Amino acid sequence: MALATHVSSSLRHGPVEGHQFGYARLPWPRPIPVWTYYVDGLLIDTGSRYTQRAVLATYERHQIEQIALTHFHEDHAANAAALARQHGCPVRCGLLTAERIAYPYHLLPYERYWFGPIEACSAAVGVEVLATYPAPVETAHYRFLPIPTLGHSDDHHVLLEPNEGWLFSGDFYVGNLRVFRRGENIYQQLEAARHLLTYDFDTLFCGHRPVLKHAKTAIQAKIDHLQRIVDQSLEGQRRGLSEAIILRRIGLREDWFMRAFTSNDVAVTYLIRSALHDRANGAD
Repeated sequence: MALATHVSSSLRHGPVEGHQFGYARLPWPRPIPVWTYYVDGLLIDTGSRYTQRAVLATYERHQIEQIALTHFHEDHAANAAALARQHGCPVRCGLLTAERIAYPYHLLPYERYWFGPIEACSAAVGVEVLATYPAPVETAHYRFLPIPTLGHSDDHHVLLEPNEGWLFSGDFYVGNLRVFRRGENIYQQLEAARHLLTYDFDTLFCGHRPVLKHAKTAIQAKIDHLQRIVDQSLEGQRRGLSEAIILRRIGLREDWFMRAFTSNDVAVTYLIRSALHDRANGAD
């Protein structure tokens, strides 16, 4: 009996069409689905390799004229090559993203469990990859501005349509974080969030948690959440407290199953460690 779990759902917000795809080999741990968005011939992000059949079937009859990627991670970029070949269209992204997706890269076991390996995306496999960011991505009716938003990954961009108030945010937002991947930078995330609040938008098309109204309020709430972690972590350090005690004082607790399942790549403690050790690499 097949035990694999598949997740799919859709949304429509004006002319923007969203489709969510997720997969896990077993019913638990549950899938981590990702949203892809289509508007005016542009597809933003492409889902994971394990969901490729569903992604290609969903977008088979769409007129995709170009694909834009927010970053290189396997749950966002894995199907770019297959979709580009399906529609005979280019893939647009930042230079570092283009370099990363040109070849399959190493994945940890949990990444393979949930997402599967990326399919190489470059001219070598017959795909036109255009590293055009930060130049705007233009469609017939809209103009999307790629804005660097570091902290989650070092190649991350969001795409802003200022005239419509749309922000396609990849993994920039994802709500009030209670875990960090190893290497994420809380100060860079705060800096990116504060910078984005200088723009006008009201709708946030997140890769995992769309916010279709009052998006800037949601981002401010995230800033407040992360700043509280920073402030209380630094205060705990000044008082000589251990990481475990700081976590408890903030109201967080380590998820040991998640930490073990992800081969020590995802942990609550990494939020505290970033607050204590990453000040030189991001805004204070």
